[in-house]
Amino acid sequence: MKKILLMVALIGATSFTFAEEVSVFEAGNIASDNPYGLTENEQVLLANKKRVDNIQATLKTHEEDIVGLRSVLEGSNSQISKLESRVSDLEIRTTGKVSKLADKSASTVTSEDIAGLKKDIQELKAQIAVINQKLGTQGVKKNENLVQKSDEKVVQAKKTTTKTQEKSSQTQTKKPAKKVVAFDDMKKEDIIQDAQDLFNKKEFSKAKVNYDYLASKNYKPAFTNFMLGEISYNQKSYSSAITSYQKSIKHKDDATYMPTLLSHTAISLEKIGDKSSADKFYSVLKSKYPNSAEAKAIKK
Repeated sequence: MKKILLMVALIGATSFTFAEEVSVFEAGNIASDNPYGLTENEQVLLANKKRVDNIQATLKTHEEDIVGLRSVLEGSNSQISKLESRVSDLEIRTTGKVSKLADKSASTVTSEDIAGLKKDIQELKAQIAVINQKLGTQGVKKNENLVQKSDEKVVQAKKTTTKTQEKSSQTQTKKPAKKVVAFDDMKKEDIIQDAQDLFNKKEFSKAKVNYDYLASKNYKPAFTNFMLGEISYNQKSYSSAITSYQKSIKHKDDATYMPTLLSHTAISLEKIGDKSSADKFYSVLKSKYPNSAEAKAIKK
């Protein structure tokens, strides 16, 4: 069976569009709007990413609030300055008029005038007190402290994300690095045979090291990626299994293990909650390999 025929059948039988196919195989992508099928490390990275985004959104809101408060503060300060100037002027005038009372010949100020001026001063001071209260200067300080704490949380969250990424990278690269040196002195046929023996013994982690090396050398990429998918499938790392199966089918779609690949892809999709995509793979399996054990095992 030709590759192009199977791809056409996949598209025709299951109504796959290009966008749908990409969606099926995007499990584990934390950059997606709705990521799914994440590994433990990917879940940590996603949680940190969301925390950073939330803190930055909160920080932006507080910054906007502070800008508004500062604008009110500047306007109120100007008003207070004018009121205080009036108070000062009235106090000077009052003091001057009181002193002039000593010189009765020069004074025309009555006791009512003095009382009125004092009343004006008290009213202005009361207005200043009200404005100060409305400004909520303590609230301004509180928001500024909150912004500072938010900045610290952003920095800490980014540090945590970076450390997690570095740890994940080290975990993924540390073991293969030791094996590559030995593999360079071995024939690839021996490496793949050793990998198959390890897989049959269910020593999946050790087998994966061999297959990872062969995949990096592009040696039998269809079969190598299929076996990497099988290892991930057996280890219940379903999103990784789907990714490996996708790589395998791109290199060869008429291999003898195709029924297993389609079946395990469908099951993996079910495990990560994508029942709709899983049904499409089951449909292709039944239509193209109706007599296979995998097709017969599908529940109707």
